[in-house]
Amino acid sequence: MCCAVCLFSCKNKENKPTEHVFTNNLIAPKSCITYEQEMIIPEEYFFFKSIDFNQLLRKLKQKSTKKQITTYLPFSDIVCNDNDLQTKFIDEFNEDEFKTLLFNEEWELDTELFIMKKKVNSYSLVRQYVRNSEYVGKVQTKSIVARYDFSHLPKANPNDKAFRLLASDVAYEVPLVNNENPEFLDDIQVKQVVKTIVEKATCGNVDSYSFAYRDSLIQRTLDEVKQSLGKEIICYDTENTETYETDTLCIDKDIDLKEITGLAFIEDWYVNDSTMEILKDVKGIAPVRTYYHNTDDTQSELVKSIPFVMYLKNHDKGK
Repeated sequence: MCCAVCLFSCKNKENKPTEHVFTNNLIAPKSCITYEQEMIIPEEYFFFKSIDFNQLLRKLKQKSTKKQITTYLPFSDIVCNDNDLQTKFIDEFNEDEFKTLLFNEEWELDTELFIMKKKVNSYSLVRQYVRNSEYVGKVQTKSIVARYDFSHLPKANPNDKAFRLLASDVAYEVPLVNNENPEFLDDIQVKQVVKTIVEKATCGNVDSYSFAYRDSLIQRTLDEVKQSLGKEIICYDTENTETYETDTLCIDKDIDLKEITGLAFIEDWYVNDSTMEILKDVKGIAPVRTYYHNTDDTQSELVKSIPFVMYLKNHDKGK
């Protein structure tokens, strides 16, 4: 399972150069991804964590209407005019209708250093509401209200004095399958991203821990990691037609990369109160696996799990 990326990331420390230049192993120098993130998390998803989203929302509304920050129309570089701001943030504004943000980010991952960097190029406010249709009555509707762009700004880091900590240990999932908006994934090589993460997890040179119970730091063995990704030995009892005895047939099932349908992250989030730019400091990364599991009565059920998390080397054990 450990191929090119694994050989690169698992090589003997004695052969490492004294100074390693950060290298992005996600193929493109800048792998960009667009995804919608839930900012209001139901209690049953206790393993995820968000920010005080309503507070951020109110601040965006205030700064947008006062023109203290630049607010763009959805998917464009057109600045909202006075009428746009009045309509979007005053006339039609309802705080309860905002539950998600649409992010566009650059991703970089160095598998040898095991450090991941993200740059938030832009994020957009997404409104979910019910509208009345002349033909079908009430319709659940989702629309982008406004976009905030930071792609022209240089990369910042958490030590920049302009940024303050917004929330620590923010945890959420980024889907790598999007049938409704496939164009969101156009600029990122999904297969390469999945292959890189799985190979890093199964190389054995990085510790893995339970994602759901992170505070306890429950460590996973390498065998547990591989099994949680789908590697197993499946045995069947078959009747030998010649001897009429029962034979056992065992098949090695390897990891199926197609079952990795997303990635989960643990991050510290920072915000520049002047520009409202968001900075994400990646602390941990985890594969999200979706697969069919046979129950006792041989029925198949669809299961989704986040089996473990790997903490990045600059945030060992999530610190």
